[in-house]
Amino acid sequence: MSTSNETSIDVNISEETSGESSAIKGIKLSLYAIIFLISVIGNTLVCVVIARRRRMRTVTNFFVLNLAASDLAITCICIPFDIPVQENHHKWLYGKVLCKLLYPIQTMAVFSSIFTLTAVSLNRFWAIVYPLRKQMTKKHAFVVIVVTWVVCALLTVPYVVVLNLNETTNYCEENWPGIEYRKAYTASLFALQYLLPLCMITIAYLKIGLELRTCVNVKRRYSVNSVLHNARRNEARKVVRMLIVVTLLFAICVLPNNVMWLWLDFGNGASYSKFWDMVAFTNIILFANSAANPIAYTICHENFREEFKLYFTCDPKIFQSMAESTITYTRSRLRSLTGQDKNISQTVEYNEILITDEVLIVDAKETVI
Repeated sequence: MSTSNETSIDVNISEETSGESSAIKGIKLSLYAIIFLISVIGNTLVCVVIARRRRMRTVTNFFVLNLAASDLAITCICIPFDIPVQENHHKWLYGKVLCKLLYPIQTMAVFSSIFTLTAVSLNRFWAIVYPLRKQMTKKHAFVVIVVTWVVCALLTVPYVVVLNLNETTNYCEENWPGIEYRKAYTASLFALQYLLPLCMITIAYLKIGLELRTCVNVKRRYSVNSVLHNARRNEARKVVRMLIVVTLLFAICVLPNNVMWLWLDFGNGASYSKFWDMVAFTNIILFANSAANPIAYTICHENFREEFKLYFTCDPKIFQSMAESTITYTRSRLRSLTGQDKNISQTVEYNEILITDEVLIVDAKETVI
C-alpha cells in the first residue's frame, strides 16, 4: 500500500507531528537519504546493464527492468515530495494539479512493483515446473508489462477522482461520498497490494521448491548426466534460498504500511498520539523495499555482479576476461549436451532454459538469468 492514504485524515495532524523530537527527525531523514541513494544507484545500474548489454536482455530481465523502473518511480517521487510535506505538518505545497496526480502516481508505482514481483514468480514457476511446454517470449513479457501498467492506472482512477486540495486547511484530501467508500477502497488496496500477490507468490515459490527438490521427477523427465544433475541440485538450493528471502522482504516491507491504514480506517488509529510518527517509519520500511529489490534480484546474482564490475573499473583486462569466460562457458556447456537425447537438446535450445532461471543451460545467443 502506498503512502497515498495519508491524505485521508480527520484529525489535526499539525498538533501531532509538531511534537516530533529532533532526534527522531534526524534518524528519519538519515534513513530516507540512505534508502534514496541505494535505490537510485542500484536500480539505475540494473536499468543500464539490461539496456546496454545484449546478453542481459532476457525474459526474466525484462521483468527485472520493469521492477527497477517502478522502484525508481517510488523512490524519486515519494521521498523528495513527501519529506517537505511531512516537515510542513502535511500542508500541501505543490498546487491542485499535483494533488490530483502525485499520490496516485505513487500508488500506481507500488501496484506495478508488486504485480511485477508476482509476474516474475509466475514466470519462474512456469519455466521450472513446466519446462517442456511453450515458454514466455520477450514479446509476451512486453505485453504483460504494458497490461500491468494499464491495470495499475485503472486501479488508481477512483483515487484521482476523490483527491482535492482543501484551500481552507491547505491539505490534499480524499473527499469520498461516505466513510464506507473510503473503507472499501482501503480494503481493496490491502487485498490487491498485499494479500493476493503474497498468496500467489508464496504458492508459486512453494511449488518451485517442491519441484526442485523432487530428484526422482528430474531424472525421469530429463535423463541428464550426473554432472548436470548435481549442478542442478546445487543451483536449486541457491534459488530456493533466494526465493525465500525475496518473499520475506516483500511481506515484511509492505505489511506495516498496510496495517497502519487499516488501523486508521477500521480502528482507532487516529486517536493514538504517535500514530503519524509510526506512519512515517512504516513509510520508510515500505520505501526500503525499493532499495532491497535490486540487491535481492540482481546484485546478488553472478551475471549482474560481473556486469556491475565493468562500470566500476576501467581495467580493459576485465572486459576481455568477461568476453572470453562467457564464450568458453557457453561452448563448454553446449558440448556437455553432446551425446544426450536429441529431443532434450532441442528443447533446451528452444526454451533457453530447462530447470531454473539461473544459468544452467544457455544457447550461443544469450545468457538466461
